[in-house]
Amino acid sequence: MRRKGSPDGERSVSDGGERTSVAEVLDRIATASFSAIRSVGDAFNVPRRGKGASCGLTRQSTDPINLAAFRARRTSQRLLDVQGRNAGEASPKAQPKRRPSLMHAPSKKVAQTRAVHLNDGQPAGDFVGNGIRTAKYNILTFLPLFLWEMFSRAAYFYFLIQAGLAWVEVVSPFGGWGSTLALLFVLIVAAIKAIWEDIKRHQEDRSTNASTAHVVNGDGSSRDIPWRDVRVGQVLRVEDDELFPADLLCLHSALPDKACFIKTTNLDGESNLKVRRPVDLREDAPVEEAEVMRLRATVTCEAPNNKLHTFRGRVNIAADGGKRPLTLPVTMNEMLLRGCMLKNSRYILGLVIYTGPESRIQMNAAKTPNKVGSYDHFLNFQIVFVILLQAALCVFCAVASIIWRQMSGIKHYNLALGANVQGNFTNGWAYTFVLLVTFWILFSYLVPISLFVTLEIVKFWQGFLYINWDEEMRDPESGNYARARNTNLNEDLGKVDYVFSDKTGTLTSNEMQLRELAIKGANFGSSKLRLEDQDEGSEDLFRRFDARLADAAAAMQASGRWEELVRAGGSSAEALAVGPSAAAAKPRPADAAAAEGGRTAANQEDHVAPAGPGPGSESDARAIGSHGSSRNGPRGSDNQEQMLLAGHLVDFWTNICVCHSLIVEDSQDGQVHYQGPSPDEVALVEGGRRLGFEFLRRNKDGVDVRMLGVEVAFEVLNVLEYSSARGCMSVIARAPGSNIRLFCKGSDSKVLAMLRPEAGGGKAGAGGLAAATHENLHIFATHGLRTLAVATRLLGEEEWTEWDARYQSAAAQLEGRDEALADLAAEVEADLELVGVTAIEDKLQAGVPEAIQTLLDAGIKVWVITGDKQETAINIAIACNLIRRPDSLLLCNAGSREAAAARLDTLLAELKAHYAPLDPERHTRDGASHSALPQGELVIDGGTLDHVLGPKSGGLDRALAAVCARCGAVVICRSSPSQKAAVVRMMSEYEMSQAEGGSRGWYRWYKRQMRKQAGRMLAIGDGANDVAMIQAADVGVGIMGKEGRQAVNNSDYAVAQFRFLTRLLLLHGSLSAYRLSRLIKYSFYKNIAFGGMLFFYQFYCGFSGQALVDDISAAAYNVIFTSLPILFFAVLDRPLRKHKTMLRFPQTYNPRSSLTTLTFWKNGVLMATIDAAICFFISYYATVASGAHMATDVWSIGKTTFVTLLGTVTLEVALVSRFWTWPFFIFVVLSYVLVFPFQILFPLAEMAGGVPDSAQYGVAENLYQTPAFWLACILTALVSFGHRFIERGFVWIFRPQDTMIMREMEVVAERLGEEDIGWQTARRLDALSMAVM
Repeated sequence: MRRKGSPDGERSVSDGGERTSVAEVLDRIATASFSAIRSVGDAFNVPRRGKGASCGLTRQSTDPINLAAFRARRTSQRLLDVQGRNAGEASPKAQPKRRPSLMHAPSKKVAQTRAVHLNDGQPAGDFVGNGIRTAKYNILTFLPLFLWEMFSRAAYFYFLIQAGLAWVEVVSPFGGWGSTLALLFVLIVAAIKAIWEDIKRHQEDRSTNASTAHVVNGDGSSRDIPWRDVRVGQVLRVEDDELFPADLLCLHSALPDKACFIKTTNLDGESNLKVRRPVDLREDAPVEEAEVMRLRATVTCEAPNNKLHTFRGRVNIAADGGKRPLTLPVTMNEMLLRGCMLKNSRYILGLVIYTGPESRIQMNAAKTPNKVGSYDHFLNFQIVFVILLQAALCVFCAVASIIWRQMSGIKHYNLALGANVQGNFTNGWAYTFVLLVTFWILFSYLVPISLFVTLEIVKFWQGFLYINWDEEMRDPESGNYARARNTNLNEDLGKVDYVFSDKTGTLTSNEMQLRELAIKGANFGSSKLRLEDQDEGSEDLFRRFDARLADAAAAMQASGRWEELVRAGGSSAEALAVGPSAAAAKPRPADAAAAEGGRTAANQEDHVAPAGPGPGSESDARAIGSHGSSRNGPRGSDNQEQMLLAGHLVDFWTNICVCHSLIVEDSQDGQVHYQGPSPDEVALVEGGRRLGFEFLRRNKDGVDVRMLGVEVAFEVLNVLEYSSARGCMSVIARAPGSNIRLFCKGSDSKVLAMLRPEAGGGKAGAGGLAAATHENLHIFATHGLRTLAVATRLLGEEEWTEWDARYQSAAAQLEGRDEALADLAAEVEADLELVGVTAIEDKLQAGVPEAIQTLLDAGIKVWVITGDKQETAINIAIACNLIRRPDSLLLCNAGSREAAAARLDTLLAELKAHYAPLDPERHTRDGASHSALPQGELVIDGGTLDHVLGPKSGGLDRALAAVCARCGAVVICRSSPSQKAAVVRMMSEYEMSQAEGGSRGWYRWYKRQMRKQAGRMLAIGDGANDVAMIQAADVGVGIMGKEGRQAVNNSDYAVAQFRFLTRLLLLHGSLSAYRLSRLIKYSFYKNIAFGGMLFFYQFYCGFSGQALVDDISAAAYNVIFTSLPILFFAVLDRPLRKHKTMLRFPQTYNPRSSLTTLTFWKNGVLMATIDAAICFFISYYATVASGAHMATDVWSIGKTTFVTLLGTVTLEVALVSRFWTWPFFIFVVLSYVLVFPFQILFPLAEMAGGVPDSAQYGVAENLYQTPAFWLACILTALVSFGHRFIERGFVWIFRPQDTMIMREMEVVAERLGEEDIGWQTARRLDALSMAVM
């Protein structure tokens, strides 16, 4: 809420002390002085403020009596403030009791403040600089911070412990270099990624901090400095198309009307220009830079915070040169925030208030909640079991070693097992402990260290290259691509069970257009006439819109009273109280179906003439008529009714043209363009302009409008900004005829509650005005139109003056201001007269019905959660194919908790009896078939949610979740942002509880963990009211629409249109889940196979912990030879050759069997154990014990087993791949072929380095000359590949997966040279812009 300077409605607290007796005396003196001076003025008939009076916060009336009264009141208020502060300082406990606010609860904290002095532009001390730093590291801090971040993760800490133990020769079967180099390799890759990202941050920081700012010197000249040198207290000059370097208080604007325009795209994503004004000094306002610098002022404001839309402060201007001191409120309407851009304003001067990290944009640079992908949950879960497996193997081998030592090993004197030597302890406990540590290190390769860095690389690749640059998800209008803001959730895009969607701006285009309207209970206009498609210069457009309105306006114009009515600002108070006229109730010639909205005003001639003198009553009486003219027969009666309708018409369009926050933007094409934060306001004002009721411009005092050719200027006295608590916006303005009116526009439920109690008592047809209006709202809602209510009120001069004095006093407060302003707004926004209702169409986005149909076919449950009325939500749901049987909708509207419980029980019984369950596997018993039954479609209102959700619901939330889970479509209307988030959490908890069943203990925990990775919750929205829902869901998607970027900034993924969600889920999500699931299974497969090889060898070495492979080869196997093929597999492979095949068959989405505990242990553990046994035993028994090239030593057996195992796991990744590419083929071949030169060249490199290794040198050369080695390689390849090929062939033939069948269809289509898609599928893909790929 504001008065020119707009003291906004943000919460505050009071720090004033309890007023003493002196303060009470001062207050009484001020009140008496004010009344006395007013009485003298009335006695001498001194005129009050008229047309030419100023309307600023420090207005100086031409009337000396009014001015004296105002000054007396303000002086006393200033003394009261001082006395209150002194009392507060003297007695901290003596705090005043504040009135309870209509919008906010009182706060118990005292807000901190800061004071900034304007003194020749000298910088103030003790404030942070303006340089910013978004980079995480520098040269000195990178290493410690990076290592802390890495080793704070359990997995990397595990590998660090493993690498450290490997250097202890007494217990380690490996050398320390292998595990250390493997860990270093992974850390280096992660460090390169972190450094690359941080270098970009440093570059952005340097570029920003080095930008040029213009500092104004004390003489008015300016000099350039970098942004980083800007300090609090300096005055900056900012020119057009420049960004504001810091948060500034606007002191001067170069435009004649003392306004400036800013673009806040960097701040909130909105591209519409917004108007800001300098501190309102009125006649003391400076006109040039030097005058600004001569000001002596102190700005007292709130401490730095992250509130982008509210600001609390005041400026105290000292007396100088005979000028009086001033105290003025400062709000966000005078603030210019860092990151915004000045447009179309030439230049401004601003005082620096907040700098650098304390600026609002930096205070909002918080990260979105950290969400973890389902596969990360799965990995954490399975790694625990793998470590338990590792521990079990260690215990088994340690016990087996002790048994072998006692029964067989002690007999071998050459082993000296009875001697107390290094590595051999006679103490049994010490020997057991050493063995456990040895085997722990030996089997440490069961957990793949390369998996974690590979996952990060793959997810980054999927998000940055595939999602961010997908041309099929590029908005054709804005050119915006999809954005992956949290690649940790890539796999979750392929595992979505629920989609919770907002309506406005998400399913609809947010391109509002005026379609119909209602004035005093009567419908006007036709939804068939699209104003935006008509020629703007068409003279008969108003008549084609509605002939009754055109006739009424023409009758008033013919009487010569139209201009007088417009200048009066509308009807008198008596005329406003009258219901719809008979002329309005007549059927529309162009649309007879609208007769249902018509209403006839009974006995309305008794209410036309003013009852007594009042503001505007004389002009309205002349304009509308008198008793005599209303009784001159039928013609006179019709004329009188038209006059009344014309008055209401002016009331309606004056409200629309005055009560808004739009500005007029000049364009090169000569067209008028309105800019503003609300698409609804733009639609209404634009619709009025096309009909002849035009908002022309804003001036320094108010707005200029033109009503069917009559141009008038309204002086805006107060603006009560829109707030969600009030649900409306109000403007108090003075018409040219000196009438003061309050114009209110907002939510119909909120505005109707503000009406005069008797407003619905006037008869309109069979019911009152309230009943007629509710019928209007119902008709508009059934047409799928958005509605706003319009109301007004005439204020007397004395009434407004007294209210405004209290309003200005409250606005000048720094603490406790918002509560007082809320109370004053509620006071003046009471006893309103309803003028009418607007009906705006918000068209569906292109492809929305097809997108929702595709999601439903994919088995995804789609919910629509909106704040709109029930009828509007239902019609939108029908239009987008979510609701298919509107005649059998299930409604859940309850007014109490008991009614809600009863209704939910009834609905659940009805769903079980007459509707098919959504998940037959969960609900079907005894094999009963539900295919012939329809699925339920449920509609719930926000009032019911109030009784159902919350800690005191008594289990009703579970009952509601059970009902919703059985429905194929759910629509929730009239919901608040918090209810949206609560619904998401409700269904998430319900699905968890359903997965638990009757299990208990750890098995219950296990079932919940498995449910987490089986199906995810996705929320999609475009506005700030969707942020809570987006953050509560497992995956949040923001729409880059026209309501700013709040939803995008808090989302995990962002798309430009709803239809792109299908491609994001069905293509990118499915591919990500497919690739990552196989990456995880294969990574464990190759490492467990390696560990299995070492385990089997223990049976032949007395369970001594002897390693079969050296540490360098083991590290190379883990991070080089086996990691590159699976890396390219995870970024290039796909189950089908054509992407459109996946979109053509959405039923194949989310195959839950791709990665489960069963498939993980079957493919990752069991098959790895089998292949490890094949490679070890064939290699072991293929050794040659005689001949020129014997290969019976442990290192020869180890290298043979190593090569055969590498060949086996390489063939495995080749067999798993469905889509071969040249990069994948090359790295598969190289990963196996390069092992042969590696085993020769690496020992030579060790010799050259002076560290010869007997386990390496000469072994490979000898082995390669042994035919048994090559025979072992061939046999292991045939056996391992053979059994896997037989298994895959069996599955492909007898138990094919969906993708296998679809691939066969692709092959058949390729051979025939054509593909029979079907016209319905082709139309659906065309609508989604995915027909060709």
